[in-house]
Amino acid sequence: MTPSRRETLQWMMTAAALPLARWTPPAMAAGQGTPPPFVVADWPATLPPPAPAQGYGRDPDLIAPKVPWPLTLSKVQRATVDLLGDLILPADEQSPGAGKLGVGAFVDEWISAPYPTQRKDREQVLGGLIWLDAQSRALHKTAFDVITPAQRAGLLDALTVTAPVAGMARPVAFMDTLRHLFVLGFYSLPEGKADMGFIGDQPTPGDYPGPSPEALAHFKGILAGLGLPVS
Repeated sequence: MTPSRRETLQWMMTAAALPLARWTPPAMAAGQGTPPPFVVADWPATLPPPAPAQGYGRDPDLIAPKVPWPLTLSKVQRATVDLLGDLILPADEQSPGAGKLGVGAFVDEWISAPYPTQRKDREQVLGGLIWLDAQSRALHKTAFDVITPAQRAGLLDALTVTAPVAGMARPVAFMDTLRHLFVLGFYSLPEGKADMGFIGDQPTPGDYPGPSPEALAHFKGILAGLGLPVS
């Protein structure tokens, strides 16, 4: 699935309004963990600079949005993000995987926006994708998107440690940022809201049925715990 720019701009603006968008990655204690079972490739020394762009303004028109900034990722990089999305948030009986829903387009839109948070995430994501490809080629002589599932799993396992060695601190921070963006993007979509059972923004036909018995029981338990009367 490849969303249009109109869809990804709406998607990004919706996600940016969520409390989760203000997440800050935890500080890492580099140098305390177990080294990965491979020689770590160098983090890219420089990144392509972002194209000059203005922000969207204080009152964006989401019905007929303009395209205020160029995108960042190449076709191959976006496909890699979709691949990672399906590995990290895979399909289940409730919903498709994040990659199948086009989370790569969301991440591309997000890191291309000319705002401080997005600029910081751009450095992490773009640098991480370049590093991931270089590490894959160093280990397996080919790009990440064409190595075997077992080889991908080995690389991703090395990116999930809580206390990475010094050379892995930035790659691990990249994966933490990407996982956060996957969750932010996925749960901004109707499929993600359905996956967690969220129905708060759906209309209820007919008369309001009132809270469920489970909700009432929970509420009465709170009142009882506070010593308040339960009517």
